[in-house]
Amino acid sequence: MSKETNIPGRKDPFIRKVTRRAPAKVNLFLRMDGKREDGYHLLYSCMQTISIYDEITVRLREKDPSDGKDPSVTLVSDSSFLPRDPFKNTAFLAAYRFLQKYGADEYAVEVSLTKNIPSQAGLGGGSSDAASVLLAMADLLPKKISDEDLQAIAASIGADVPFFLFGGTSLCEGVGEIVTKLPDLKGLPMLLLKPKRGVSTPACYKAFDEMGASCITEEEKKILIGKLQGPEEPSERLIHASADWSNDLQAPALLAVPEIEEGIRLLSDGGAVFSAMSGSGSAVFGIFEAEEKIRLIEESREYQKLIREGWWAQRAETI
Repeated sequence: MSKETNIPGRKDPFIRKVTRRAPAKVNLFLRMDGKREDGYHLLYSCMQTISIYDEITVRLREKDPSDGKDPSVTLVSDSSFLPRDPFKNTAFLAAYRFLQKYGADEYAVEVSLTKNIPSQAGLGGGSSDAASVLLAMADLLPKKISDEDLQAIAASIGADVPFFLFGGTSLCEGVGEIVTKLPDLKGLPMLLLKPKRGVSTPACYKAFDEMGASCITEEEKKILIGKLQGPEEPSERLIHASADWSNDLQAPALLAVPEIEEGIRLLSDGGAVFSAMSGSGSAVFGIFEAEEKIRLIEESREYQKLIREGWWAQRAETI
């Protein structure tokens, strides 16, 4: 979702701006599908966007001589968790690489980022921010870039970034660059929980390798996709398909942050149709048939205990 605004007045150097909401995601299932020769893990995952958002505003102005020859990008954010090196920030990198290839000599950009998606959660906040910047840049500079080139830049930034160019319900393969749209699972109520501690994604993958766990088989792939293609309503398809869903990174993540299991158990015992950890964690989610069950969980002693211990909690729905 985006909103474009013209900025009037000669004193303001910016020509136009675009504001977009960058949604979080959950992995409905996440299976390992081997490794590339360079060591990158190959994934087989169904990703789903959800209604928790960062907000991105990208402002464009004509470049002046004081900006220098390199792409001119400024990052402004309310977050205290962003890396000091801007090239390690996905939102900055998205704008920089877009300009590097398609407009470094003509334009300068300011990216404003308001964070609501927690970090080290497995919810894809950084990847979604990058995709939203790319989509905003494409709005600001139409006809400068093809869809294929936009996807190539997205894949160069991070594994989940190509998915966020599409959103919805999608099968993601390879290192995340192969995205196939699936029948949507929109409108399902959710409750998300995250303990104070996060999970390092590289450490989680390393622990998975050390555990010697097996990768997904071709037969398992057929089962997973077959059940997601059913004609039922989203809630019915969820119930039918989720019996075969799992996250290969959940076990190694539990070694680092064992309290993750406490959150999953609370959601499951509270009536979630499906509950699991997202990505490499440490956020967990439950999907419900009715919001009334979420309310009952929120009123429980167990939930209140987690909140006192500093857990993050948020209602959402699939989008």
